[in-house]
Amino acid sequence: MIRSYIKVALRNLWRNRGYAAINILGLALGLATSILIFLYVFNELSFDRFHEKSDRIYKVWVSGKMPTGEMHDAVTAGPMAAALLADYPEIEQVVRIKQEGGWLVRSGDRKFNETDRDFMFVDSTFFDVFSFKLLKGDPKRCLAEPRSIVLSEEYARKYFGNENPVGRTLKIEQDTNVSVITGVMQDFPENSHFHCKMLGSMSTLPENRDALSWVNQNFHTYIVLREGTDPEALEARLYDMVVKYVGPIVQQAMGIDLEQFEASGNSYGYRLMALKDLHLHSDLSDEIEPPGNPLYVYLFLGAAILILLIAGINFMNLATAQSSSRSREVGLRKVVGSRKPQLVSQFLTESVVLSLLALVVAVVLVYLLMPAYNNLIGMNLEFNIFSHTWALPLLILFAIFIGVLSGSYPAFVLASFKPSAVLTSNKSTGGGRGTLRKLLIVMQFTTTIIILLGTVVVNRQLNYMQKKDVGFDREGVLVIHRSDGLGQQIDAFKEEITAHSNVISAANTTHIPSGGYWGNAHWLEGRGNDDIYTIPMIRTSYDYDKVLGIELIEGRFFSRDMPTDSFAVVVNEAALKVLGIDDPLNTRFMQPSYVGNPVEYYPIIGVMKDFNFESMQNEIRPLAIHFMPGNWEGKIVVRLGDGNRRETIGFIQDKWESITSEQPFEYTWLDEEFGKMFDDERKTGQLLTIFSILSIIVTCLGLLGLISFATSQRTKEIGVRKIMGASIEVVMRLLARETALLLGIAASLSIPAYFGVRAWLQKFAYHLHFQWGVYFLVLILVGVFVLLFALLTVSFHSYRAATANPVESLRYE
Repeated sequence: MIRSYIKVALRNLWRNRGYAAINILGLALGLATSILIFLYVFNELSFDRFHEKSDRIYKVWVSGKMPTGEMHDAVTAGPMAAALLADYPEIEQVVRIKQEGGWLVRSGDRKFNETDRDFMFVDSTFFDVFSFKLLKGDPKRCLAEPRSIVLSEEYARKYFGNENPVGRTLKIEQDTNVSVITGVMQDFPENSHFHCKMLGSMSTLPENRDALSWVNQNFHTYIVLREGTDPEALEARLYDMVVKYVGPIVQQAMGIDLEQFEASGNSYGYRLMALKDLHLHSDLSDEIEPPGNPLYVYLFLGAAILILLIAGINFMNLATAQSSSRSREVGLRKVVGSRKPQLVSQFLTESVVLSLLALVVAVVLVYLLMPAYNNLIGMNLEFNIFSHTWALPLLILFAIFIGVLSGSYPAFVLASFKPSAVLTSNKSTGGGRGTLRKLLIVMQFTTTIIILLGTVVVNRQLNYMQKKDVGFDREGVLVIHRSDGLGQQIDAFKEEITAHSNVISAANTTHIPSGGYWGNAHWLEGRGNDDIYTIPMIRTSYDYDKVLGIELIEGRFFSRDMPTDSFAVVVNEAALKVLGIDDPLNTRFMQPSYVGNPVEYYPIIGVMKDFNFESMQNEIRPLAIHFMPGNWEGKIVVRLGDGNRRETIGFIQDKWESITSEQPFEYTWLDEEFGKMFDDERKTGQLLTIFSILSIIVTCLGLLGLISFATSQRTKEIGVRKIMGASIEVVMRLLARETALLLGIAASLSIPAYFGVRAWLQKFAYHLHFQWGVYFLVLILVGVFVLLFALLTVSFHSYRAATANPVESLRYE
């Protein structure tokens, strides 16, 4: 029976191959797009779930409140790991990860600068906690000794080619002792919340052998709970550590006890976050890598469902539209004994066969598009239907589900025709006024408008952020990395390069406007020690304001003529507002005495106009710039003129290499570094643009089929109208008018999308003003865009029907 159904289904699809091709192509585009989106969504939702103990691994983080606002830090104190194991028996294992900035790594004559995302230091328990696969070496011992290093497969090839790296050595920075490769690990999966290429033993860092202060937070601390442990109950008990370890330091440093500290409105404590929640639900500062955005995951998931809905509506519309042409077939089948269940099965089989054929086309499209898709989203997703035993069956079941869901209504409509009605009438039994088809078309247009509207708004917001005045000049600024490689010659280097006619100014700094600032405690002279202000802080040399074009509204920047500026501070307007400073140039920050050290004072010598030094999703926070004595690890920023940049960079590189042959000369541009903060929005805008185009194509494919069929059904009507004197334009307007009306209804129904767009924009502290007037303007533009596509779709068939010989039209049917 099934074989017969399939044979008849294929025969009918071949007989109506034009409509079948439109249906298969439209459904294939919808399926391919949805598969691509689902690959991204599933990857985002699967982060860190590959670890065997993922349901028991938690990250410890710092939660606090100071006068400057709430504190949510991903890093904790160094001694915490030992205290957790000693004080809480329900904790099975602890591991710390520390990022120590960039590192110069040498293998023979080859030198590489490794970033703090590529080279991290970890405890020897790293492979006990996480399930990253160690291909070579002993997971228990490979990170136990100082100067032990584990490489990823990628970095093993980078440094040693195809040779076995275990036992080989590398030289790190200026260390006179070499580091030994003790293991090789598999490259971290795409769905890990951090991706490290080199692991160094934590015992290599000398400071970690001593007792560390509980108020210096530099370590990412992960714990494994024992089976059956209640994480919420444990989290509530973590405050005991604050009392036991942090309280005495507060007393010693500030002269007040913990109760007084909290009575002033401050708070400090430790919280837990499940490993599986870190990627999408962490809003902590100083995470190892920027977390994902759950809003975009839901946005793309919604887009996938909407595009599938459009493709499914296409199928239903074309199937129900064809019902009149198959009504006689149904009548004859019923006359010769076919029952309704048999007819329903036959039409559902046709639907499923068509869906499976569309799946084949979709799979081919996905394989062809994967490289470009990965390049666009900056990931390395894989699509292999044979990689898992469940992958192919799942896709087939998915296609069958889509086929049954899309074909169920047309199947029941066709199977419900009465033989007496369809065999004695020339009327379109399945059509009527086509109320259902019109409703489905309206849904389709509404869905397309919503996707297009989201695309327009996302791209406009991205454009707004990129062109907004951020308060400093980011164009034409060269950023030279690892300035510490110049040692004590950094001032001489800056003097030499500024002698070039195309170099305007140069300065060294610990940070540039792109996020990742230090958060340091500040006290104000004349206020109590319990008034602690945690403020983002950087250190810079002279001329930093000139390089970035920062405007000073009061006072001055650091000056070479003022030796006391080595203890001075420059703040922004936001700092004055949050700290309540009315007379900044007569105000001093202070560092209370600690362990016998004298009180230190830092006068404010200048106030900068607010500028965006972090993502524009956040309001401008207070910022304190301290003077950088000597040469700290960081960057050199160089303001270039309008001259030959290639020649200028070559000159700067020559000066660099004349001072240091050890540190490679590496640079980027400030506008590029600042623009990286918008990568998520840029990626979202590009993907939505592509998905919008695909949804329009799918919509127009369905419209093409519907208009083609509607034209054939109204052939006689068009012939009569032409005999009565109707012009070609009148006939074309007749066929296009209904489409325009349905589009107008869809535009009205899409108005609630305004509120969704407003909600998305509210997550940006700085966003475009999207009021009703702007919304309706966008809606009109989107409506015109969709209408143009619709009119292009109907033009050919409308013109063909309107120019046909009326005699031939009257002979039709």
